[in-house]
Amino acid sequence: MRAVVLSAPGELAVAEVDCPQPGSGEVLVKVAACGVCGHDQADRAGLLDLPLPAVLGHEIAGTVVAGGTRFAAGARVAAKQFGTCGRCEPCVTGDELRCPQRAFLYGGFAEYAVLPESALLPVPPGVSLAEAAVVACAVGTGLQALRRVARVKPGETVLVTGAGGGLGLHAVQVAAALGARVLALTGNPDKAAQLGNAAQVVLAGDAAGQDILDLTGGRGVDVVLDNTGLQSVFRRAFRALAHAGRYVLTGQVSGEPIRVHPAFVFEKEAVITGSGSTLMRTFAEAMALVAEGRVRPVVSRYPFEDAARAFTDRVAGRAVLVPSGGLS
Repeated sequence: MRAVVLSAPGELAVAEVDCPQPGSGEVLVKVAACGVCGHDQADRAGLLDLPLPAVLGHEIAGTVVAGGTRFAAGARVAAKQFGTCGRCEPCVTGDELRCPQRAFLYGGFAEYAVLPESALLPVPPGVSLAEAAVVACAVGTGLQALRRVARVKPGETVLVTGAGGGLGLHAVQVAAALGARVLALTGNPDKAAQLGNAAQVVLAGDAAGQDILDLTGGRGVDVVLDNTGLQSVFRRAFRALAHAGRYVLTGQVSGEPIRVHPAFVFEKEAVITGSGSTLMRTFAEAMALVAEGRVRPVVSRYPFEDAARAFTDRVAGRAVLVPSGGLS
């Protein structure tokens, strides 16, 4: 089968590789689309401890070919970011992020992928496989952070940083779907047109913190969803956080650490926390938001041969790789 293979940091090429075979609890999926995530960017750059050569890709959607017991051949499925044992206490109580056998998925940049059934969700009618591919990661991550970690309430104000990127653009939609007033912070004014659900777009810069305070009548925002993890963004966004606000970190785009004076935290009585990945129940909720039309995945499709461009083009939303004839 054809796959996009990472042979060395920065070196991607289409190659013929053996088709994987499913084992117990696994299915063979014919891949229709696979999103390009920040985790893939880090793997490609050699920042993570990944044995090479490797086939990247975890934002996977396609049709079941063989194996498994939960899904019949031909079923349309999408995967979340990791598989789990399904038997331990965290798994059976719905907190599978703590599963000791949790394993990150790879292999989506190929015509076929073997995936654990524990990671799969049926794709509803009316949702394309290209859209479904990014639901768990690009949509579910924001939903997990906003609903389960920040506990956003209708009427609260949410600031989303990195709002033009794959996580941020979808988090803006998710926050709006939860009934929040949304402020979208982005450094790319060209992507502002994609942020139709935002109450106001704020351009990143030295005045951003004051601009946010002005838009909230000096009160500040109840929640910051920070997809960048940048010191410059943190400084401005934290300044605009309301008293007793919640600051949730979901991403980091550089190795730069964030510095904060404890006095600023206790004077605001602020909560600084993090949210990583997506629970299966959050994945299902995110897929329902998409099926209902309340969140619209924004994807740009690339064939395998243009994989390098999919990693480097500055697209709104998510780039997705599609095998020849695999798109649906």
